[in-house]
Amino acid sequence: MGNVGMCSLCQQSRALTFEHIPPRRVFNHAPAVAHTLDGLMLGSKFKKPPVLQKSPRGLGRTSLCADCNGLTAKYYGAAFAAWTTQCLRYADHVARGSKFLLPYRIEPLAVLKQVATMILAASGESAHSATIEALRQFILSPMSSRYPASVDIVCYMNPRDERRVTHPTLTQNRLSGSCAVLDVSAGASVFVIGEVAFPPMGYAAYLDIGTRVSDDFASLCHINRFAQWGYGSFAEFHMQMPVRRPFGPVPGYYPELGRGGVPILDDNHIVVTTRPDTACTPRG
Repeated sequence: MGNVGMCSLCQQSRALTFEHIPPRRVFNHAPAVAHTLDGLMLGSKFKKPPVLQKSPRGLGRTSLCADCNGLTAKYYGAAFAAWTTQCLRYADHVARGSKFLLPYRIEPLAVLKQVATMILAASGESAHSATIEALRQFILSPMSSRYPASVDIVCYMNPRDERRVTHPTLTQNRLSGSCAVLDVSAGASVFVIGEVAFPPMGYAAYLDIGTRVSDDFASLCHINRFAQWGYGSFAEFHMQMPVRRPFGPVPGYYPELGRGGVPILDDNHIVVTTRPDTACTPRG
């Protein structure tokens, strides 16, 4: 029997299983490291750089029960793998400032539900707000297209930078949970539900509460519209997706690392709180 705890999806106290984030079938099966907010807090406590999460079997968290783990894999896993394969073909050939519209043929609703699953599994979200509960129900009902409008899910291409592969602290992997992030330079703040970055892609979800959102998030590719399609329906369309390479544990931080590198701690992006119950209530 696994660790007993609260499942991030069904909110039942059950034996929890290890959820690969992203799914194992999209290249997440080998030993890997990632930056996390827990590592940031632990490092700060001892006045050291953020502590990396290390996993010998691929990145993930023990946060979903077996039923929820199996349901999401069965209904959304294959569609997400097909989407990721298409993204991989483009990622290494698209420059950071590219304006190209790239063609995709995917199952949009299943892709969106898998991304939302990853976000909640990574965050270990236990908040009981109406918004988060609506997101859970959207995931747990495969045929449902009732997506909570106050949650923005965005994505970006995260092509592997070979210069960073041999330096663990420079990893492009990020598993960040819920937190409020203040962008000091832009004077904007956002409550992030979670962020998952693992080449060739990165995903973030944040609450749209009617306040100004920094360009770090607003400039990413919004995929909420994937909920407009029915389950099992394919769609062909073109998308413009920015290239970002995450660095460190704080969501929304995508610097261009020069030859001299940059500090692991970012002075412009400040984690204000990691408590979900302090988030503002979305309008409407």
